[in-house]
Amino acid sequence: METTFIRYYKNYSPIIARTFLVATFIEDSFRLMFQYNQQRRYMENVRGYGSVITFLFLWFNIIGQFGGSILAILKKWTPYTVLCLFLTTVSQTIAYGLIFDELTLCRSLSVTGGLLLLLSDYFVKEKTLFAGLPEIDEDTKSNYFRLAGRLLLVFLFLTQFFSGNNWTFERVLMILICGVGCILIIIGFKAKETALCLSAFLILFDIFVNHWWTYRLPKRDFAKYDFFQILSISGGFLLLSNMGAGSFSMDEKKKSI
Repeated sequence: METTFIRYYKNYSPIIARTFLVATFIEDSFRLMFQYNQQRRYMENVRGYGSVITFLFLWFNIIGQFGGSILAILKKWTPYTVLCLFLTTVSQTIAYGLIFDELTLCRSLSVTGGLLLLLSDYFVKEKTLFAGLPEIDEDTKSNYFRLAGRLLLVFLFLTQFFSGNNWTFERVLMILICGVGCILIIIGFKAKETALCLSAFLILFDIFVNHWWTYRLPKRDFAKYDFFQILSISGGFLLLSNMGAGSFSMDEKKKSI
């Protein structure tokens, strides 16, 4: 029997997942607005970009991230929204010279995985709108995007597997737990339950480790960036827990047996 809490969770968890997923884009758009002059000087004096390119870059990221996030939450123009948010991620990675930074790259790939899950959900909805028409194209797109999203989401945990030399018992235990979870997500076995657990784990980890509101500048800015990045990735896992792993998974194969 469903409790009131479970019914409310099922009703509101999709919009909560989408809000979490775009949290890092919303936060970054406000950061660029409030630190516009500082960012402009950095891009021109340190990175060596011209004033016109800097102007276009900053305002593209401000408008693209904030507008794209609102549209993603409202599920409007999803393909264009996902493309816009993806381009802001790529543009910042290149413009700030972070393309070879392993931590930034893995987190960006994980966030991209969440964006692909948004596309997968969009194609599922499109299929239901035209139930009388051939559905295989939209259904295939949805499942391929869902598979790609699953694979990219787990990139966040690679930074824990291969970074640092301090092999404490707590770190080894976390790596084992997260490693098992990543394998289950990749093969699509108990994907909904695993994704929900990983999402809850990331949210708790975020609150207890990246509590940026307790720090002073400049450490606060770095902790704030980490907090919203991980919150967005937890939103991707929460979205996956709502959708399921799709056709390319062991969960789906079990249904056909």
